[in-house]
Amino acid sequence: MQLHLSQENLRYAWGSATEYWFCRTDYSIHSYADLPCEDYAKLVEMGYVPFITITNEEVIRAYIKSLNNPKVQATFDGLSSYDCVEKFWKYFNAYKDISAGFNDFEDSYVMKKVVKWCEDNGVNYQL
Repeated sequence: MQLHLSQENLRYAWGSATEYWFCRTDYSIHSYADLPCEDYAKLVEMGYVPFITITNEEVIRAYIKSLNNPKVQATFDGLSSYDCVEKFWKYFNAYKDISAGFNDFEDSYVMKKVVKWCEDNGVNYQL
C-alpha cells in the first residue's frame, strides 16, 4: 500500500494540529471529527497517527529566508504569527520580486515536508 501524494492529499497538511489523521491500516486520511473515538492513545493503538500540519506562517518564513534579502528578512524578524502573515500578503501584492516565486516555493516546500513526514513515520508513498 502507498499514500498517493496528490494535490488533494497535500491539502490535508494545511489543517490545524491533529485535525487530520493518517490510518496505517488502509492508508487513508481522516478528519478528527470522523474518527472512531476521541482517545489519543486508543487511536494510536488502532493504527492512526496525526497527519503533518503546516502553517501559512511556516511557509512564509521559510520563503522569506530563501530570498536571501537581509532587508526583507529584517522586516519580518520578530513579527507575531498574525502580523507576519498579514504583512507578507501586503508585500506579496505590492512587490513582484516577493511574489514571483512564491507559488512554486510553496508547492515544493509542502511536498518536501510531507515526504519527510512519510519517511519519519514509515509510510510508503508515491509522488
